[in-house]
Amino acid sequence: MHLVFMTRGIDKQVEELKHLLLAQRFPWIRKNLKTGKEELKMVQGALRPIQIWEYVFPEESLNDVLVGMDIKEPIQRKEIKNISWMIRKMLKLDQIPVLGDAKGTGYFPQGKVNGEKMPPLIVHDMKVDALAVYPLGIKKDFKKDHHFTLEDGSEVDYFQEGL
Repeated sequence: MHLVFMTRGIDKQVEELKHLLLAQRFPWIRKNLKTGKEELKMVQGALRPIQIWEYVFPEESLNDVLVGMDIKEPIQRKEIKNISWMIRKMLKLDQIPVLGDAKGTGYFPQGKVNGEKMPPLIVHDMKVDALAVYPLGIKKDFKKDHHFTLEDGSEVDYFQEGL
């Protein structure tokens, strides 16, 4: 899952947001095609600066990321409504969903992997004072079979999100 957004603010606050986003770890589930079992791996969110930012994380964590960044609806500032619509269309992004009354103080991941409850990992708030974050849109990753050669030379196949 990709969240694309713009920022406006003092450089110190922009840097603080970047550090907060890079510090996050998310539970990522993929299916081992050889064993048929799901596997859980903790992955770091990938922040890709293009000055319009793209933040990459597992699709199942979309609500947690939006809540953590205090993004509760697609258009939060009317003055950027037209430009954000144009950028979203140019980048072929989907509109951000409306979250409503979601809590924003971190979370414990829900769900199970192979029938086992996920580990209790808190994802913290990713809000920075005096920094404007303008949500633009989201883009889903393709889920498909991926083939990997490991360091020991063994090979493994997974059905997974691209990240």
